[in-house]
Amino acid sequence: MMANNPSFDSDFEVFLADTPESKVLHYHIRYQVYCDEMGFEDKEKFSNELEFDHWDSHSVHFLVRYKRLGHWVGALRLVLPDKQLFPFERHSKLEEKISRNQYLQSVELSRLCVLKEVRRFSARKFAPYGLLEDSNIFDSSNVTVLQNYKNLGLTVMWGLLSAAALYCTQSNINYLYLLVTPALASAIRKEGFSLEQIGEPCQHKGQRIPLKWKIDDVIANPLWEGDYKNGFDLFSDRFAKDVNYLRMA
Repeated sequence: MMANNPSFDSDFEVFLADTPESKVLHYHIRYQVYCDEMGFEDKEKFSNELEFDHWDSHSVHFLVRYKRLGHWVGALRLVLPDKQLFPFERHSKLEEKISRNQYLQSVELSRLCVLKEVRRFSARKFAPYGLLEDSNIFDSSNVTVLQNYKNLGLTVMWGLLSAAALYCTQSNINYLYLLVTPALASAIRKEGFSLEQIGEPCQHKGQRIPLKWKIDDVIANPLWEGDYKNGFDLFSDRFAKDVNYLRMA
């Protein structure tokens, strides 16, 4: 039964936000997490309740949807190579400068976030970017499905990372760069992933570690053998003509 054997693919789905409307959903999730819930960003700068910056103009954006209720519960972006540094390079001192050739084969993974209603079921120390638990939950009997996950926040994160890795493979991108908390780096490594630390820890909304992650290593991990096989769909393929696509968590 589903309740006894929960899986990401059974309960969630990932979309690439390829329309203006879907990017609004993505930015609103970021606003909820980074402005409302965590206070990392100044709410006064985003009067429309959409958190975004100039990096978003050359990024790809992903969303996670909880199938049973239709709620949008998580987001992630990949900053594509352009004519400037990646965002994380502005905050950390690297041991070695990224070569131009490697830069063009890379993306930076950032704005990985999961809404508090999902994090409510997550072990605090593993929550993405050190996010805290919250007492609020989905107002639905379907919450029992979520309670069967050992660590729901981490499950949603893996679903996003799986979609990001697939996108990179399809786009001939070989490296991911990340600037993450020690707790998140530890959670990733516990699944057998090899993360290369490429600089000293820095202070950016708390302690962060600059990391390099080979896409081949991501794809080869056995974590994906039993779940996370559905990849991602284009938002435009599923919701472009559906007036319900603006339904949010």
